[in-house]
Amino acid sequence: MIKWLLYTLGIFVVNVVATFALLIAFFLFLLRGDWIFAVLPVLLVAPVIVFQPWFLACLLGGLFFAPFLTTALTVLIYGSLNLTGALERPKQFFSRFRNRKTFAVVCGFYLLLFAAMFARYVDFPALRHGLPPYLEYTRVNVTDSRYYCLGQFIDSEWLWKARIQESELAVVTNRFRLQPVEGKQLPDEFFAMPPYWWNPSISDGTRVFSTPNFPLNERGEDGWYALAIWNPDDQLLYVWIKDNF
Repeated sequence: MIKWLLYTLGIFVVNVVATFALLIAFFLFLLRGDWIFAVLPVLLVAPVIVFQPWFLACLLGGLFFAPFLTTALTVLIYGSLNLTGALERPKQFFSRFRNRKTFAVVCGFYLLLFAAMFARYVDFPALRHGLPPYLEYTRVNVTDSRYYCLGQFIDSEWLWKARIQESELAVVTNRFRLQPVEGKQLPDEFFAMPPYWWNPSISDGTRVFSTPNFPLNERGEDGWYALAIWNPDDQLLYVWIKDNF
């Protein structure tokens, strides 16, 4: 009886983790628009879905009830199959993989998935090139341009990096009402963004720009906001964009 309860509890915990993983995948796709990032959590729990094909159907009953329904069906179905002896051949087949080599392969697979998730979090390799939304129709000559989505749903938030000459910089600042501000007004958050390529620095010649009332730690009012720095030494422009509906 205790063994059966532990077995059931173990399946339930696995199903809870799988439910949260799919929920995370959904929100990653919805809020980041990065389908690769969204697929990775699904791959983490793929065996749970493969061996419990009714798991996805149980999700229709609600996220809270899905682990309970899935666990109940799993115990009932596999318990019944085990009593009839239908699981003897599958047991013999999977018993061949109970060794250190299989364990090492499984651990390596999951380590690679976690590494891939971290790589997507820091945008390695960078997938979005060119100009970010709202800027794509601006006639400005830039090189080495890439952008990163911090979040999008109703409002959206972006990071943009590009190499731009000073003459072209004026096109951007004039077009989007960017005004010169003191470099001391830059928050620490500006320098601690996720992408690996986001490495702004302040020097004596650094120029800092901002739209009026850029919301640092809050949503702010509806509208388009930007906070940017440009260095004359490397001609790199870093822009933090908030586009509120």
